[in-house]
Amino acid sequence: MRSRFPVLRSRRRYMIIELEAEDEILAKDLMGEIHSRQLFLFGDMGASENRLKLIAFNGRYGLIRFHHTHSVETRATLASVYSIHGTRAVLHTKGVTGTIKSATEKYLPRLSKISAETDGRRIELEEVSGCIIRTQGLEVDLCPDDRNWTKGSDTRYLGLTSFDLSGGHDDADGTADGL
Repeated sequence: MRSRFPVLRSRRRYMIIELEAEDEILAKDLMGEIHSRQLFLFGDMGASENRLKLIAFNGRYGLIRFHHTHSVETRATLASVYSIHGTRAVLHTKGVTGTIKSATEKYLPRLSKISAETDGRRIELEEVSGCIIRTQGLEVDLCPDDRNWTKGSDTRYLGLTSFDLSGGHDDADGTADGL
């Protein structure tokens, strides 16, 4: 089959999204909810013009393709998702690019230090242990196993950084490089 000339192809954009949910969400369930929200907001005509498609999804981050003139409608659709099959969820837009390669290079986080030490989605240290709720850059929100860590505060989570996980350095002055 012969491909179309570049001037005849529809122009596309790619959006990196982050899913925060209380439970595991499947890609087909996520896309089903996004399509139903899009139909609810913009009707059949608006949904057919945008042509949303989930290109990749790993359980936390996803890549969505859409028509280049419908960026605002796509963001509105994603913002309206609040529940997926009864599980509370929220979608955050990380960024919009013109190619898949630039989307993954720019907006997917570099979590090498954290993901190497966390053994999946848990942290087991001498002082504290618990489940990872959210990671952002080199910061981690942790739900501790010992509730005394959050006793007397209005929060259920501890905020940790890469220095808390690796021990930092004796001469660290609090800068990003720890020197």
